[in-house]
Amino acid sequence: MAENKEQNEKEDTGNISIKGVQKRLYDRVKNLARDTGKTVGDITNDAFKVVLAAAGETKKVGEEFIQAVRDSKSTYVQDLNAIEITGPELEKNNKKVNFKNIQNLTFKDITEIDFDNYVESIVNVKNLEIPKGISKFKILERVKYVDSLKFV
Repeated sequence: MAENKEQNEKEDTGNISIKGVQKRLYDRVKNLARDTGKTVGDITNDAFKVVLAAAGETKKVGEEFIQAVRDSKSTYVQDLNAIEITGPELEKNNKKVNFKNIQNLTFKDITEIDFDNYVESIVNVKNLEIPKGISKFKILERVKYVDSLKFV
């Protein structure tokens, strides 16, 4: 079985010329081959295998990263005269929400946990109404350009 593998590998090899290899890199590979008792071809084949394996994993990690970004993407609620948002609505949406350019924004039946988990930012809101049970500092961390903030 091992003899067949060696035979297949020998049949699969040949003299290959690669243009553009830097002389100093080739010299380092040649020295590594000499130091390890391998041939330049063995070292080069091992290097190609590592590069190909890394490229496959890099592509996989990149695709997973892009999918995670898409899945966690925030949503926007913006450019409205008035809207009322409840905790159950935020929870059902299951994404961070950015509220932007709204005249009157009212949160009802929302807990501090819901606010913390689902409200990413509140920007450029004329009148903002928040239930009294939510920490002012939690809100202040997320607001910019709010004219009136009322706890009801």
